[in-house]
Amino acid sequence: MNYYFHIPFCRSKCGYCAFYSEPAPAPTTIDRYLDHLERQLAAAPLPPAETVYFGGGTPTLMELPQLKRLFGMVERFIVPSSDCEVSIEANPETLDAAKIALLREHTTRLSLGVQSFSSRRRAVLGRRCGDDALKNAVELIRNAAFPHWNIDLIYAVPGEDAAAWRDDLRRAADTGIDHLSCYSLTPEENSRLGTSFKIDEDLAAELYEMIPDILAPYGINRYEISNYARPGARCRHNGNVWRGGMLRGFGPAAAGFDGRDRMTEPESLSQWLAGAPPAADRIPLPARLAEIFAVNLRTVDGWTPEMWQLVPGADPWASRIAAVEKLLGIMPVSWWKISPGGIKLSAEGLGFWNDVAEAMLI
Repeated sequence: MNYYFHIPFCRSKCGYCAFYSEPAPAPTTIDRYLDHLERQLAAAPLPPAETVYFGGGTPTLMELPQLKRLFGMVERFIVPSSDCEVSIEANPETLDAAKIALLREHTTRLSLGVQSFSSRRRAVLGRRCGDDALKNAVELIRNAAFPHWNIDLIYAVPGEDAAAWRDDLRRAADTGIDHLSCYSLTPEENSRLGTSFKIDEDLAAELYEMIPDILAPYGINRYEISNYARPGARCRHNGNVWRGGMLRGFGPAAAGFDGRDRMTEPESLSQWLAGAPPAADRIPLPARLAEIFAVNLRTVDGWTPEMWQLVPGADPWASRIAAVEKLLGIMPVSWWKISPGGIKLSAEGLGFWNDVAEAMLI
């Protein structure tokens, strides 16, 4: 089983963020969250964890005693496998030596929300993080020798050009990370920036295409549209979820998946604390299988027959090939790599994944 814990608290709402969060919470609010989470975890036996992911919000906004309590209750109620991957998201301005030591003790993978090494571009994005805090966090993480650590970057920020993006990529790789996530800035109606800016689509495509060549000398290679890693450093939690693995979500707005139905907790802390049930996304099995198949086409590996048969309720591999072959009449053959032993998108096709998914889910 894979577990996701949504920690919906942050110091302030970043301009690009469309995820559910509660900015500047009172300490008592976080304590109430932990109280309710503990009751949920204790309510029923839970399968052992293959992966655990603490996301947000900003999990590391919690004070040290609160983080200790969080890790303690999760480890008490969910027995991790011997090689359980435990990931946590962090923002530089919330980290200090004591927190890093605690994270190193209880997690195997840290993901740092940098977004840009340029203070000007961070300001455009509404990221309240100074250069000193960023430098200090990187140094602390590097010295702690986490088994794996990731940096998040955002590109196509208004005012950015190819030289600036190249500098961000190189500075990230030079920190010693073994994983990098690169996301194109997207106008989101429910974010603070909303749709008040326009993305230069041609520039965004140029910046996206630059990434593999810049990272290749560092041994960091693309394995999913937005994710790049050294050998052995891929995020196992995300990979499991992309392939339709079982997922149990805790916390407001957290999603779960039981193999057929997707459940989403209420996007409201007050409703979640009051015990409101999750909303169920129930669709016919053929539609669910098409959705799972489309999602993992975001990866450079795509699907093999062996991988597909691990999906709950999977139809025959020949049906997957037939479904894709129907798409070849409406999209370039060059987007695909199809054989009896695998179905995946080409490097060109990955850039048009949205079009592929839309056609596949009609």
